[in-house]
Amino acid sequence: MFRKALISLLLILGLLQLSAKEEPYRVLIINSYHTGLSWTDSLNKGFTDAIKKFEKPVEIYAEYLDTKRHPENLSSTYYRQFMLARIKQINPSLIAITDDDASILLEELVKEVQGLDKVPVVFMGVNQKRSFPKNFTGIYEMVDIKSNLELIKQLQPDVKTVYAITDNTTTGQVIHDRIRNTLLKYNPGFDIRIIDNASYQELIDTLSAITSNDAILFLLFNRDNKGNYFSYEAILDSLNRYVKVPIYGTWSFYLNHGIVGGGIISGYSHGFRAGELARLMLKGVSPSTIPPAEGPCSVILDYSELVRHSLNKKLVPHGSIIINKHEGLLKVSKGLLFSAVAFVIVLLAILFFILILARARHKGLRLQKYYNSLLEQKNQEVEVCLKRAEEANELKTAFLANMSHEIRTPMNSIVGFSKLVKETPNLTPEEVNGYLDIISDNAQRLMRLINDIIDISKIDSKQLTIYKRPVQLGSLFANCYRSAEFELDRVNKNHISIEMSFSPTDAALEVLTDPDRLQQVVMNLLNNAIKFTNSGRIVLGYTVIHDLLRVSVEDTGIGIDSEYHDAVFERFRQIDGSLTREYGGSGLGLSICKGIVEAMGGRIGLDSRPDVGSTFWFEIPISIASPGQQVEVPVKASKSKLKNKVLLIVEDNEPSALLLREMLKGTGAVLLQAACGKDVTTILNDKVKIDIALVDVYLPDMSGYELVSKIKQAQPHVKVIAQTANAMDTDRQKSIDAGCDDHIAKPIDKEKLIELLSRLLS
Repeated sequence: MFRKALISLLLILGLLQLSAKEEPYRVLIINSYHTGLSWTDSLNKGFTDAIKKFEKPVEIYAEYLDTKRHPENLSSTYYRQFMLARIKQINPSLIAITDDDASILLEELVKEVQGLDKVPVVFMGVNQKRSFPKNFTGIYEMVDIKSNLELIKQLQPDVKTVYAITDNTTTGQVIHDRIRNTLLKYNPGFDIRIIDNASYQELIDTLSAITSNDAILFLLFNRDNKGNYFSYEAILDSLNRYVKVPIYGTWSFYLNHGIVGGGIISGYSHGFRAGELARLMLKGVSPSTIPPAEGPCSVILDYSELVRHSLNKKLVPHGSIIINKHEGLLKVSKGLLFSAVAFVIVLLAILFFILILARARHKGLRLQKYYNSLLEQKNQEVEVCLKRAEEANELKTAFLANMSHEIRTPMNSIVGFSKLVKETPNLTPEEVNGYLDIISDNAQRLMRLINDIIDISKIDSKQLTIYKRPVQLGSLFANCYRSAEFELDRVNKNHISIEMSFSPTDAALEVLTDPDRLQQVVMNLLNNAIKFTNSGRIVLGYTVIHDLLRVSVEDTGIGIDSEYHDAVFERFRQIDGSLTREYGGSGLGLSICKGIVEAMGGRIGLDSRPDVGSTFWFEIPISIASPGQQVEVPVKASKSKLKNKVLLIVEDNEPSALLLREMLKGTGAVLLQAACGKDVTTILNDKVKIDIALVDVYLPDMSGYELVSKIKQAQPHVKVIAQTANAMDTDRQKSIDAGCDDHIAKPIDKEKLIELLSRLLS
């Protein structure tokens, strides 16, 4: 009896759950053409991406009339009945149509089928402006013939004849009429010859014979007069084998297939705009209140085609988008050369400091050994201390030798390839880019080494500060996972699989912790696993147990013998200390992890077996973020927030000032520069309104901190960022205490700088 009652209760609960499930909206897309056609696919992709942002579930269905290849399908009774059956079967909340043929068919069905005029309809890719039923709205695909002819005239002032190519499809007829209507009102100053009903061979014969003073406006040629079908890209690729004059086009899928460019229409953009209208109608907005609009169009030119046809780049219209243009060697390499020189200077200073420290320590140990030899019999404790000191000295001596290797190896690449780029003539762009990639990679390697040394210093001096703030665990560990995928690709270990182990409940948790330090520990462990794993897999796992976050990184690498488990977390210690060891590294990473985890109140350990693999794990205390607290999620820096903002750069070092100007050149900000406090005073006296200031703390005539006070007094609204090579936490706090709004350490990362500026201006 009890068993039957329990089964009945479970059935009732299941039915209640099913009835409570929200019914999704159904959207039917009726396409004029076929799948695989770049125009149709891009419209569908843009529309689908936009509709997916709707806050409620949406199911999308797509059907294809295939009239581009089979024009007879538009009048086919079978297709009409099939579309009616699909509409009744799906019972859509909204219908989307692409291009004129589908629009023509659906308009006829709306007149014939009762109730179909109540279903909202959004069109895209329609070329003809006409009176639509009241339940229709959408985005017109208006090819601007006049602007394309004007573009040809501007780029080719001596052009005599322009051959306008179209076909006899529905869209082709519309474009043919549009050319005729344009020429009735507008005289371009050269002859226009329309080719609209040719066979493929006739088209090739005609266009291959035209002279160098002519041009081609390629609009459409999907079907010739013999009924043969051609894809957009295939016909252009074929024409380029025979035609020697510039070809202009009007759609984005023509780019990179031999056209110079033109007033370009993007199917994705049109589809996305239509999808935004669809979201409004799914919310209940009537189509009759949304007038149809023309889709966007941009002038896009292919730099490589401009060069191929010897077109004057100075005649390119202002505001045009240029693709396939590679920056010059000098512009690309100059900033990297300055960075390389700065890194060399900083690292030489660090190496000099370490050498002095090691020499002083070595001298002290020699004295200590002398006195201990006199007291050996009387003081066994001193002997033990001496033994430990000798071991520490050996470790630091090994560290010094290893550090010299770790510094000199990337320095060799930076200095060597910098000289090659500067002094070797006639390098190919591929060679230059390859050398610059090597310089950049080695510079990043040196930067990581400097950061490790700074972190060790912070840990030793008890200056490692933990900044707790809300963060979503799923976002943080997803970032770590993506970074590990990138590292695997960088070191050519894509054959190793990387996995994540977590529960959705834990991923959704918003907790209070230091996300930067937590991510630093996780990435150190992941990079360690990648370094020592040559096959198999790496698994990043995390779970929340009461008020503890437990994180593990499991690999199938070389493994570690149990006698070395404690040693791997010691400073400057590596299991293989020989000069020929396979894996390299400074030996600081795991020690830093241990210091950070312990500073966060946690513990760290490992389980490992040689030739089987290792699992590094750590636990840190956490607390759940209170409701309403702002949760840290990745935010992409927006250059648009800097547009027309006045940004003052206070920097007496010209290379550093130049680097900042280059980093900020594309943001749209108005840049001012001052080399000293006196220059800033002049700017303030001139009442120049400043939005944000980047101030170097070391200036020739006054302290940067004194200057911050003067700026704030003159213009209290100005946001001030201190920029300095000092990277300790105390340096940051000193900047904040002086009145700065934030602090950024050199070398400055472009993306981080723009993100910081955008955040302060928000």
